[in-house]
Amino acid sequence: MTATPEQRDGFPFRWACRRSGNCCAIPGGMVRVSEAEAQAIANHLGLSLAAFRSRYVQPDGERLKDGQGLGCVFLQEGVLAGCSIYAVRPHKCREWPFWPEVRSDAELLRLVQRTCPGIEPLDS
Repeated sequence: MTATPEQRDGFPFRWACRRSGNCCAIPGGMVRVSEAEAQAIANHLGLSLAAFRSRYVQPDGERLKDGQGLGCVFLQEGVLAGCSIYAVRPHKCREWPFWPEVRSDAELLRLVQRTCPGIEPLDS
């Protein structure tokens, strides 16, 4: 089953997830987690907040640790990549690729378009 492409105002593309996992493995990427998001993920994993933070959050207390190969620690590799915490993934992940910085940063837009096979440029 193929997802229907989504389009949002101000973005020069349509997008439908193809489950490549590429968005979760962009070099230099980082996912900040709010206190509420951290608690929701901890609950989902059956961990205390302290145990979740110790295992999955960077020492700065604000962002998730990297997993193997600098991808997200919750990225499940495979023919169809997936998120092991999909139901409670952080807001930043829920909004991919419709981030304000993608709309305003031409270099980031090019990276997103090269990286994500679900991006379809709009006709000019």
